[in-house]
Amino acid sequence: MKNKNNSWLLISLLLLLAACQSKPSFINHPQPNLSVTFDGFDSTGCLKDSSGQCISDSSLATLGCDELLVPPSLLGGLNPAYPIAVCELIPDQATAETQAEIEKGLYFFYTGGLFGRYIRYVIFLDGEFRLLKSEDEFRAIYAPIETPEEALSYVLAVTNLSASYGIEYDPAYTYEVGTIEDTHVTPDSDGYKLHLFHDAVFGCGPHWISEVEMHVSAEGIIREMSSQPIFRDPNQDDLCVD
Repeated sequence: MKNKNNSWLLISLLLLLAACQSKPSFINHPQPNLSVTFDGFDSTGCLKDSSGQCISDSSLATLGCDELLVPPSLLGGLNPAYPIAVCELIPDQATAETQAEIEKGLYFFYTGGLFGRYIRYVIFLDGEFRLLKSEDEFRAIYAPIETPEEALSYVLAVTNLSASYGIEYDPAYTYEVGTIEDTHVTPDSDGYKLHLFHDAVFGCGPHWISEVEMHVSAEGIIREMSSQPIFRDPNQDDLCVD
């Protein structure tokens, strides 16, 4: 009788394990066809005319950007569609003035590990480069938020979250939920709800991918509604990333 009970216990444990590791269902959505306007920016930070000559005395170096990057295409829903660039600040290269601004929180987010970067933006507006240091400054330019595409671009620009499309099952991953849905934007009575993701790349494992429900109002006020881990690669559980 004892062996029989042990067998049933083993079967129950195996069934429970199988249930926990069952393949989740996936809901996919098409990625918006967006593109950013990078006209006017080059490595020296000048605006060029049709002959290739600089017509602006503005210098991106004076704005304190250590690197100037083309933004992800998903930021192309911002309205107005000013030329825009990502301004990266390297912490140990910041001037005393810039460091003081960073300590006051005048940046959008920090990305990376020990050797990461602070993120700001530069736009070309009214014939000159303009540095945007904070969400308040960003809101003054881009609010109100009037379309799902603009909501997506706005929240992605301001937060360190990501959009994912075409998510598929990977048998190497461990899943915590029964349904996984791509990024999508849903209008509501006061703005838009967004289904986004956060990848815990840096630090020591486990490195979870989490789904994050966000809301942005028509006035450009962003808030997090919920967040939960949904899957991870268990092969990276012992991995530490700087």
